[in-house]
Amino acid sequence: MEILSKRLANYKNRHSELLLQGGRLVEGVIRSVNNLLEKFHQSFFLYLLTSPNRFVSVGVYMIPFALLVAPLPMVAASLFADASRKNSGMENKEVTTFPAFSDIPTITFGSWRWLHAAKTVFIVHFWGAVVTLLPHFLSLVPDSPPLTNLLTWIVLSVSSLLILQVILGSSFSLPSMNQTQGMEWTLLKSVTIAAACTGLCIMSVINFATAEIGALMLVPMCLMARPLRIDAKAKTLKSFSRAACNVVLIILFFPPVTFYLWKGALVGLDNARIGDFWNWVESLWTWNSATYIYICMVHLPCWVLCVHTLGYPC
Repeated sequence: MEILSKRLANYKNRHSELLLQGGRLVEGVIRSVNNLLEKFHQSFFLYLLTSPNRFVSVGVYMIPFALLVAPLPMVAASLFADASRKNSGMENKEVTTFPAFSDIPTITFGSWRWLHAAKTVFIVHFWGAVVTLLPHFLSLVPDSPPLTNLLTWIVLSVSSLLILQVILGSSFSLPSMNQTQGMEWTLLKSVTIAAACTGLCIMSVINFATAEIGALMLVPMCLMARPLRIDAKAKTLKSFSRAACNVVLIILFFPPVTFYLWKGALVGLDNARIGDFWNWVESLWTWNSATYIYICMVHLPCWVLCVHTLGYPC
């Protein structure tokens, strides 16, 4: 009995020592990483000056931002796995339908559908880079009113997107079977969510406030995106509500509309004008603001991809 009690005591002591050593190891790693980040002025305990006499830690904002962005990779992986499972099921059905050709190795077109979704996302983000450069050339036109410049920017952006789709191609221009169209929009949504997560994480290092506000708009819009034709065919209250939410989010989070409503909430809708968005964009371009890069190369491409998903033929 004495030997058994000693062994139990030693086991409990070893278990406590193991937990203590593990805790000290985690604490040491956190301290080392924080000291390294402090050298690059990116510490978790960096403070923001919200007013002349008030400082707020970035850690206060980091928690909600992490809660917004953390689910995005898991949702993207889940959508990709679901699309792959549907694809493998269709391939197995084709093999059982034609047993005479089961011994012949074939390369299925459906198994590479994710490449077309990735190609579409790449084209739209490349278009975002083109849109980023357009205001520089429009600002060279003398005595042009802001509203005219904004409308010209929108028309040139839409035209350049259509030209890129014709030249480089997209998932709309590729031949597709009716059986795999459900898989295509799922893959497109998966790659879109992955691109949005990457853009938000990069932006959080450059300008945390922009990334925080952008995540509040981009995350629900990307997660809610679903083809409207599927909801229209369902004809249920849930599908109708989801379609209405998608349309409202797309309208509200279009950058000029968002800016107009935001300024209207601050100074009143009577004093807010649509052309003020061009003045704001031009000031961001002049001061080389990272917010301008985020709007043109992260938010706007993801917005277009969500519109693409809503209008997907199913």
